[in-house]
Amino acid sequence: MKVLKKQRGFTLIELLIVLAIIGIMLSVSLPFSAGLYNNYKASMKAEEVLIFVSKMRRESFLYSEAKVLSSANNMLTIDGTANAFEDTRIRVDAPIAFYRNGTTSGGAVRIYVGDQLYTLDVQAPLGGLLLTRVGSI
Repeated sequence: MKVLKKQRGFTLIELLIVLAIIGIMLSVSLPFSAGLYNNYKASMKAEEVLIFVSKMRRESFLYSEAKVLSSANNMLTIDGTANAFEDTRIRVDAPIAFYRNGTTSGGAVRIYVGDQLYTLDVQAPLGGLLLTRVGSI
């Protein structure tokens, strides 16, 4: 007399159902994840501008040099010298002066990265910097 052993494993139907569930989950989560990644890249580019302005502010104070921050042709300018940032448009409505004693006139820098808008507030008189995401254009 033969004893039949029960076979273990998954059937083809069970595997197809699992693959279908994984496919549905990916189709829902990938667009959301891609949007998060694009927002992250945009914020990193805006932070590059923040770091650049912070460095310029520090050098202005350390070397006792007055500097004026403005914009031209969607680029950030320091004393008339243009500084381009990749995939970034910058607008400064009113020039921002950094004085030799470490103070500043204050103002705002608008940073456009893709469809995202950020504002870099330079606070008078001590030059505190505040980067804020305003939203999508």
